[in-house]
Order: sequence, then structure tokens, then C-alpha cells
Amino acid sequence: MQPMRFFVVFTFALLLLCITACEEYDWVDPQVHEYSFSSLNALTDITYAPDGKGYLGVSNEGKKLLHVEGAPYEMGYQHGYLCAEEVSRMASYEFWCGLIIHMAKLDMSPEQLLAQVGGEKGVNFLVDLLYVAVDKSIKNGEIPDEFLDEVQGIVDGANDAGYPVAFKSVMMNNMAFDAILGIGYPIIAPFLPFASESMLVPVPHACNAFVATGDATADGRTLMGRDFMFPNGTYYKYGLLIECVPDTGNRFVSVMAPSFVGTAAGMNEKGIGIGIDMVPAFDCKIGKIGMGGLLLNRYVLQYADELSQGISILTSKEIGVSWLFPIADGQGAEQGSATVEVSASMNRVRYDDYKQPYWSSWMGTPSQGETKPDLIVTTNHYLTPAMYYTVTDAIPDSTWRYDILLELCLLSYGHMDPDMGRAIIDFLHPPNYGYYGEDPDQPVESSVSLFDLTNLSLSSLYGRYSDPWVTYQF
Repeated sequence: MQPMRFFVVFTFALLLLCITACEEYDWVDPQVHEYSFSSLNALTDITYAPDGKGYLGVSNEGKKLLHVEGAPYEMGYQHGYLCAEEVSRMASYEFWCGLIIHMAKLDMSPEQLLAQVGGEKGVNFLVDLLYVAVDKSIKNGEIPDEFLDEVQGIVDGANDAGYPVAFKSVMMNNMAFDAILGIGYPIIAPFLPFASESMLVPVPHACNAFVATGDATADGRTLMGRDFMFPNGTYYKYGLLIECVPDTGNRFVSVMAPSFVGTAAGMNEKGIGIGIDMVPAFDCKIGKIGMGGLLLNRYVLQYADELSQGISILTSKEIGVSWLFPIADGQGAEQGSATVEVSASMNRVRYDDYKQPYWSSWMGTPSQGETKPDLIVTTNHYLTPAMYYTVTDAIPDSTWRYDILLELCLLSYGHMDPDMGRAIIDFLHPPNYGYYGEDPDQPVESSVSLFDLTNLSLSSLYGRYSDPWVTYQF
């Protein structure tokens, strides 16, 4: 396959990882699910890194906690050494080809797909092209040196443990989606208004979040639900909790997989929780992606002690792709929550007491359903008029999930506790609504988590829907 032809075909395939066509679901009434639990505070098997500080713990049910601590390189080395095989598999064609197969529902193995797209030579060609934007961020100083040191530690640790992995591959895991979406969003955004009319128009399909605090919960605690809807064929095999105790900044825990320095869902010791949701908009910068969404989330967890500090980080750092960042604070002087809506050149903060201007509906902005000052719901569309006018659209799948999730939160308003919150954020658990079909043993599309940001505890479902939820208490 000619290199340029390969680039076009494979880039389009990668875009399918994060976008999908409008679908009709076979309705199934929501079911009551019986949950089991696996505590990661009760580890039965612990393996230490060579320095004796980092360790990988396993519960009776086979769920894992990776604990890393120290300087950035030290944390990375512990990570790479203890999870060497998983790092090598995640930072390879197995992960990316597996995602494409899962998303496009192809009947082939990762090895067969790899052969179709030109083998490892073809993959390396694409990686080199996409890495140009990542390399630019590194050279411009937009990625903190400490994160680069941590990535290098992961690489060295995995290699020393006998599993070769390249620096570029690990960096791509942490930043490739910003590089890809920075190219793809400006192409698809103008066509989003037609998404509901044509199965040929690709539309985004990823992530839900809610935060309930104050009067919204039974005892005033802050609960944050996070549904990381990242379609995968490999991720579910290696999901785990990563607890970081850095030399500088906050201790935090991330619900992620080996090879990731950044995070899509996490909580720190100061009661800050954060997530990231896709939102397609025209206002992106091709080839200029800044720190990237996952690393930006990590930076917030490590260095924000209060809600305002987290929001300041999200709105001041260079970023080249449109995102939504749900963020909450359950312990600080500024307890509450917000969704930070960003694009390459704009940002707006939708706090939990935000009210849309009365005229916004006249301009086509999707309606905000939250009427309570201590409840916020986020799916995959902007709700502030200024951001909505960055050439975007609220696709039917996103507005449907927003409406359902909001309704569930309002039904539990005033008496929501962790059990209720867990069931609410897991609202798409199969066979509910027919969204993921009927198989209750299928892989989770990455993770479903509930953070109690007041009491610093979490529960998370990853692996398969039939697996126990892991629990962890700081």
C-alpha cells in the first residue's frame, strides 16, 4: 500500500474510534442490577518495584492497584517495570487495531488488520505523521518536563523488565486523540446538523458525567459520576487504578490503564475530581495541541487544591482541541462543581448554578435541563451559547443521554447516596435501553466510576460488566 494512501485510510479508521453513526437502539426498560465489590484496600498479592517504593497489588477478585511514588522518573520507572507487559501491549498495534476492530465491528484479528494496513511499517508511518504535533508541543515547552520524565521512566522500566517499548509510542497513547481530533473535528463539525438525517454522517459518541452536592445528596456530600465511554478491544483487559504520590503536588488516584500518565477520570486528596468528554467543534488547531486533554486532567489533579485553581488551569493552558471538562470539589472552601467548555481559542465555565440566557433557545442552543443550583450533568455538547456557536451541534445521541441522566439525577434529588449515584452513572449497563445490547458479560467501554469527593472514596467498574466494582478509600 502506498504511504499516502495508507495514511488516508488508516487516519479515517482511527477517527472511527471516537465517532460513530447515529443508531437506533432496541428499547429495553432499565433493569435493577446486583453489584458485587472488590476492595483495593485489601490486597492479597503485592509485588514491589526494584526501589521498594512502588508496588502492584492484586485483590482476591483479581483487580489491580498500581502504586507509584517519588520523583517523576521514579514513578514512571515503577509503572513501567511493574506493568511491563501491559505497557507494551497498550503502546502497540494491539491497542489501536483492537480499537478499530471493535468500533467498526470488523471480523478480523488485530494481526489481520495490521496486515491490511501495511504492517508495522505502515503503522509507524502514521505514528510519525501524527507525532509531528506531539513533538511540536514538546519543543514548545507545552508539556511539563516532569511528565516527559515520567514517560521516559515508563519506557525504561518496561524495557528493563524485558518488554521493549518506545518513548514515541507511550507519548502517542497520551496525546494521539488530540492529534487526531484536531484534524477530524474541523472536517466533521459543519456536517453535524445533518447527522440525524443521514447514516453517512459520523458523530461523536463518548462520555457522561454528573455532579451532585449540597441539597442534591442525602447528607450534603459531593458525588461525581463518570462514565468513560471509550470504545475498545484491548483497554478492558488491562484497566486498573493508578495511585500516584508525587514528590510535589497532591496524591491522586486515576482510573486508567498502564502506559497512561494522563487520565480520563480521577480524584485527588484535596477532594478534586475531574473527567473529560468529547465535543466536536470547528474551532481546533491542526498540529497545535498544547498539553492535550489527558495530561491537562493529570495536571489539575496534581496541582489544584480548590475548584477555582482547577478551573484556572483548564482555562489558561494551551489546548488545540475542543473538550468538556467536568470538575468538582468536595472538601475545599469552594465546594461545588462546573463543566469547563473549551475550544482552541475560547472557553466558558458552566458552574452548577449556571442558567442559560433566555434568548439562547432562539439561536438554537440546546436547552439546559438543570434547574437546581447543586446539580450538573454533562454529555457531549456545549450548553453555553458562546461555545455552541463555534460551529458545532448537539447530536441526538448526546442530548438523549443528557436527558436520561438528568432525569435519573432529579428523581434521586435530595436523597442521593453512593449506592444511588453508582446506579445512576451506570445507567447504560446492558441491557438497559438496548444501548449496548443484551450481553451482561461484555467488556465495559472503558470505565464507569463514582467518586465520593467529600469522603475521598471511589468505586469503579471496568473489565467486564459482570465483574465486581472496585472500591478504594484514601
